[in-house]
Amino acid sequence: MSAGAVKSEVFRNGKPAKLVLAAGVAGLSLHAGYALFGPSSSDRLDELAASWAFYGLALLAVGASVARSGLVHDERPAWIATSIAFGAWFIGSVSYASGGVDDSLYSFSLDDAVLAPVAGAAAFAVGMLVRSRVKPFQPTILLDGLIVSLAVGTLTAVVMYSLVLRDAEASTAVLALKLTFPLCAAMLLAFSIWVIALIGWKPNRMWITTAIGLALAMAASAFFVVQIVRGDYAAGSVLDSLWLGAGLLLVYAAWQPHDDPLPVKLEGSRRLTATSAAAAVALGVLVVGQSFSVGFAAVTLASATLVALIARAAVSFKESLQMFADARIEAQTDSLTGLGNRRKLMTDLRRELQLASVASPRVLVLFDLDGFKRYNDTYGHPAGDVLLARLGANLGRAMKPYGGAYRVGGDEFCVLVMTGASSAKTIIALAAAALSEQGEGFAIKASNGAVILPHEARDATLAMKIADQRMYAHKEDRRSSATRQTRDILLQVLQEREPDLGEHLKGVAQLAMGVGTRMFLLSEELDEVVRAAELHDVGKMAIPDEILHKPGPLTDAEWSFVRQHTIIGERILGAAPALLAVAKLVRASHEHWDGSGYPDGLAGEAIPAGARIVAVCDAFDAMTTSRPYRDATSVEDALAELRACAGTQFDPTVVEAFCEEIASLPHRYGDRTAVLYRS
Repeated sequence: MSAGAVKSEVFRNGKPAKLVLAAGVAGLSLHAGYALFGPSSSDRLDELAASWAFYGLALLAVGASVARSGLVHDERPAWIATSIAFGAWFIGSVSYASGGVDDSLYSFSLDDAVLAPVAGAAAFAVGMLVRSRVKPFQPTILLDGLIVSLAVGTLTAVVMYSLVLRDAEASTAVLALKLTFPLCAAMLLAFSIWVIALIGWKPNRMWITTAIGLALAMAASAFFVVQIVRGDYAAGSVLDSLWLGAGLLLVYAAWQPHDDPLPVKLEGSRRLTATSAAAAVALGVLVVGQSFSVGFAAVTLASATLVALIARAAVSFKESLQMFADARIEAQTDSLTGLGNRRKLMTDLRRELQLASVASPRVLVLFDLDGFKRYNDTYGHPAGDVLLARLGANLGRAMKPYGGAYRVGGDEFCVLVMTGASSAKTIIALAAAALSEQGEGFAIKASNGAVILPHEARDATLAMKIADQRMYAHKEDRRSSATRQTRDILLQVLQEREPDLGEHLKGVAQLAMGVGTRMFLLSEELDEVVRAAELHDVGKMAIPDEILHKPGPLTDAEWSFVRQHTIIGERILGAAPALLAVAKLVRASHEHWDGSGYPDGLAGEAIPAGARIVAVCDAFDAMTTSRPYRDATSVEDALAELRACAGTQFDPTVVEAFCEEIASLPHRYGDRTAVLYRS
């Protein structure tokens, strides 16, 4: 074990603190015994013994403090400051205890000046301890503690001046300097109690011992001033024992093991109440001081309290501004990639549309990753997130000279190019390369759709819609020719058998694409939904014409035959491996939200989301199309029927998205905005 580890282990087991305490208690008992019961001071030997007991204990305190800062590395600045405070206290106290200085109220000796740094060093040490032993640390914790401490110091100064110093004839400066010691001890004690309150009145041994030691120091300082005023201060008295006891307790506190930081529990209105009460005390003293003498020290500390309160308000205002700025950045930043999110994109897009012109166009490009869903399914979502973060970082670096990069959701990215349309192709290729990656068993590429602004769109929503449509078309072009040919063959067979069926399938597919986009499906999921919408009736090729075109109601046997078409459709599509996911959606396209559908009686979220979308779009197109056995239903009545069946036959969320999609297509279905708000 290294020397440093040995030192740390010795510190953690608490043995040094116990040894210091034992030696201190023995020496303090000796000193207090001489002070209370010892022979008269004329006995030189006994007087020397008492003096050397004081010197020895004072040296023990200084030595233990220096050892704490030298042997244990953690919190070293705080304990170095503590050593400085103990050293100054030792020099000044020894000089006072030896009786070799002028202890008159009317003078401020060199020894008083030596004692003065004690307060500053001790305050620095306590502040550093709060930084390391209270979590989460905020600068306002120190400012609030300072406000409370100054207010307590103000009250102490008022009491000391009123009861002890009012009739003294010493100068104002000397009186204020004599009050330095009790006032600083009172303020340090108040700060320690503030920390204890801050952590919910559940302090550890270090803070408890610190508070007790500071309380003894405050009492000793106050008695010292009282004795100086009365002129009966004598070295070697019980007063010196109080000083020694305070010092030994503080050293004992310093040698306590460093526990985990204590959590802040005093927050909000309770914390504000404490600082407000302190400010009220200071203000009250200043007001009273206009009519009655409260002493220079009290006025000074009260003024300092209000100055600290102003500083606290300034820091709070700065923190609020920073929090607002951070919240704004967070609200517009994608947490995974660090790129701008959809909100940031729309904000920037609207701004750039106002700035764009024919001479200075902008280019909006939407990217969607091809192969990412398969990568996610193969390697898991954590690996997928790592890949997205890496690709996002690549895109951000690549686009930094040319414009903004964004992640708008899932595996969709976007760039807003500011350099004009002339170099757009090069920049798009650069962005696509940044979003591409391949390895053993996978290849990620990016389809894209671009729109030139303001030439092709003057509205942010329209620009996104055009880019999305072009990206989807590009993605379709990238599909394997075999898969595309399989789909085209099946669609052609369906249309040859049922010429009117082609328009129905096309209409359902267009509606499914719009609804899926509104429901923020991933691009590959959206592609599967559109294919399922196009091919959801492929199983009807196995249904006899006399059943499909029967003008009257079907019998139970005929209905049973019809209900097989989703299973048949799954079998047909399942023969093509690339259409397996589509086949599952086709099988579930006639399931009902309440479980009353077919063929499997699935209900609620158990029904694939794509199948729920196809069911609503198919039902609407069927209702608004004429059949041999009935006329077409109006668009308004069809929407009302969908709403009526939401929660039973259809997913209510899909129905809402569908109604919004119809309302956005007035050129096809008329203005149906009122339907959105119908209960």
